[in-house]
Amino acid sequence: MPKILITPAAEDDLINIWVYIARDNPEAADRTYQAAEKTFETLAAMPEIGTVYWTQRAKLKGLRFFPVKQFHNYVIYYREITDGVEIVRVLHAHMEKVEKTGITPATTVNKYLSHLERL
Repeated sequence: MPKILITPAAEDDLINIWVYIARDNPEAADRTYQAAEKTFETLAAMPEIGTVYWTQRAKLKGLRFFPVKQFHNYVIYYREITDGVEIVRVLHAHMEKVEKTGITPATTVNKYLSHLERL
């Protein structure tokens, strides 16, 4: 069975997503969390299905992204490792759109992925 390693940042993302959704709908929060876990399994089995995250930053090379099944507003950032995948972050897709439009809010995908520079 392929390995699925989840970084502390990705685990925090999942918890924050669950808490945010659960305020209005705990059942939907559970479904979102379960869909993320199923997507992790799919990525571990077929790590090349995600889109390559193009960057000049050396620490982010090899990163890919893929939407959470049935909840495409959330995007999983991951990289292939021996026998599986490392889940790096799980972020709301709006952050990707904001960055592409040139709007610069306090939170962007690069900011959320920047913790990797320190590894």
